[in-house]
Amino acid sequence: MNKLNLSFVFLFVGCMVQSEFKNVFDPKSLTGILLSSVVTGGQFECNERSNTKSFGNINQILLQCNRELAKIDTDFLSELNESTFTNVSFAKIGNDQILIQFDPLMNDGSYEINLKSVVSGFGETLTQETYPIVIDTQLPAVSLTNYLPITDYTFFTSRYWDFESSEPLKSFGQPLLSGSLASMIVVRSIQKISDTNFRVYFETNFDSNGPGSVTISFPNAKDKALNDVTNSITVRLIGLVPGPTLNQGRAEFEAFQNENGDVIAIYGYNSSAEILRRGTNSFILTNPSLPEIHRGERGVMLDGKKLLITGGIKFSSANSLNESYLFDTETTSFLQTGSMVQTRHMHDIVKLPNGKVMVIGGIKDFTPVLPGMYFTTLNSAEIYDPATETFTEITNRMMSPRSFSCSVVLDDGRVFIVGGTDGIFAPKDTTEFYDPATETFSWGPSLPIAVGALKCLKLTDGNVLIYGAQLSNLSNATMLFDISKNRVLTIANSLYRREWSMALELPDGGVLFYGGAYRYNTSEPSRTIEKLDYGKSNSFYEMGMSRISLSKHSGVKFSDGTFFFLGGESGGLFHHGTDYYGLTE
Repeated sequence: MNKLNLSFVFLFVGCMVQSEFKNVFDPKSLTGILLSSVVTGGQFECNERSNTKSFGNINQILLQCNRELAKIDTDFLSELNESTFTNVSFAKIGNDQILIQFDPLMNDGSYEINLKSVVSGFGETLTQETYPIVIDTQLPAVSLTNYLPITDYTFFTSRYWDFESSEPLKSFGQPLLSGSLASMIVVRSIQKISDTNFRVYFETNFDSNGPGSVTISFPNAKDKALNDVTNSITVRLIGLVPGPTLNQGRAEFEAFQNENGDVIAIYGYNSSAEILRRGTNSFILTNPSLPEIHRGERGVMLDGKKLLITGGIKFSSANSLNESYLFDTETTSFLQTGSMVQTRHMHDIVKLPNGKVMVIGGIKDFTPVLPGMYFTTLNSAEIYDPATETFTEITNRMMSPRSFSCSVVLDDGRVFIVGGTDGIFAPKDTTEFYDPATETFSWGPSLPIAVGALKCLKLTDGNVLIYGAQLSNLSNATMLFDISKNRVLTIANSLYRREWSMALELPDGGVLFYGGAYRYNTSEPSRTIEKLDYGKSNSFYEMGMSRISLSKHSGVKFSDGTFFFLGGESGGLFHHGTDYYGLTE
């Protein structure tokens, strides 16, 4: 029997079997299967002549079919696809091609063209009646947008990362973690916020504060065009690393940096000075025997090289000092300069924009014998001129006597003077301004709570953080002076009280709180490091533990964002140790 006769036999048999479309050439029918095997040996299909994944806005597709086409119903095909494509049209090109044109699609993703009525010249319908196309204008990239936290250590605590994709994703599976700290981080769950935003919950189990990193990649994330997310994110976790030991213990003191980045530790219950030169790993005791100042002195860097030290009090003395000294941080020479008009200790000192120095308030004298303890708190201020090495008292008086206060120079040049005491047990809830242009004082906004023995930190945005108060009625409030609103508000309560603590601004804008005692003498909570998520959640979060409980210490911030904490008091004893915070791998 020849092939022609055999085809008629198959056609007759196939007509007796019901076809889905009443078409004997339908490849899904028995007749179609038999006929196609005789006529062509393959199934009827059409494929795009170019790559199916196209970048850019597609507005036409050319399909190449493996059979000669019958006349196609272009109007029916357009109507069938108009819900997906705009201004779509179909045209037969030659004998075996279909040209499809439509308005450009603006959203990336997978789409389907319905070719339901297309048949071959033999009457066969397509094996696959819908043809998939991919519209893709970009490859997806994922970025880290929020954290609690990512650049700092948290111990045994649930946290989350927030990720944002550059385009809608079809899937976002569990990210893959690698790096030195990956084994200490456990991903728990993923929450889909939207097609482009995902929250990954995780737990940390760090066993130290050492530096390290974790790299986050996304092998289980694809966009709607089925492209893989190929980028990764490396988070460098900062660490707490022991630094060099101080030659002499110091507490209630301030450390300084000169223009070279050297760290100077001077006085603070020890009449000596020592320097950690930049790039070295040991302090050099440059001046082991300075003029006696027991405590309460105040200093400020004048020109990046010379340090001005003012006032203070001697051991077992009822009177403050008015002597002032210049310490050259390069040559380590220590020379007396002009004396203050008034004796002072526990005063404030700031460098004005014109290079002169303002000394504010403080205690004139006291009798350290109970029950007759008293303090003479000053309401005067004076200006030191480095050019003449002389002090001149400001004619106008402060709005209130103040000691144990804090002061900062605002961006507009005014001096903001905060809280303090008038007598050791009388904390204040007032502030005031000094205007160097008019040499006058004026009242500032009130504090939410009276505070003394406090600290101020001027932030990058010009606002002033008020913290670390010792005399604050057992409050752990952290306050903020909002310069735009001329208002002081309680921005957040720290998790622990932190009298005599140290706060420095992190590179991400947050503020790290290191040490500080629950009461005047240190206690265990001061080992917990905290971060104020400033400008974001404005909440405090635990950041791990310091090596020892510490207060009355000092700290500086290096140009690379690393912090250096040194000295202080632990359990009533001087602490000789130092710690770097912020080192990475």
